Amino acid sequence: MTIETEYQRRHPGSAERYARAGAIIPNGVTHDGRFVAPFPLYVERSAGAHKWDVDGNELIDFVTGHGALLLGHAHPAIVAAVAGQMARGTHYGAEHDLELRWAELVMGMFPSIERLRFTASGTEATMLALRLARAFTGRSASM
Repeated sequence: MTIETEYQRRHPGSAERYARAGAIIPNGVTHDGRFVAPFPLYVERSAGAHKWDVDGNELIDFVTGHGALLLGHAHPAIVAAVAGQMARGTHYGAEHDLELRWAELVMGMFPSIERLRFTASGTEATMLALRLARAFTGRSASM
């Protein structure tokens, strides 16, 4: 038995979901980094450093690219903080004290920052950097 054959044998639920996903999502995955052959695992739940797939297999989570998971999945302190904030609101769509506090904390960690702007994506950050470069050099977008 090959490793791939054993993988397929242990994860039939993930195989079924991947087949469904292939009909509605390009490459069958929502993020290119999750594409693996013969199919990705579908996770049902997680706690601490562990995840359980839809077939009940317990896995140790070695994914390191998710900065928000440095304390593991469902860390009690994070769950409590999120629950507390959820009771106060999720997205104000307005300025608020928490983002002011966050900006002050970030500036405290990097004393060379004179002013700070939050962005929601790498694209926004790149566009802001281009605007700053134009302002600093005096060049227009057409140059």
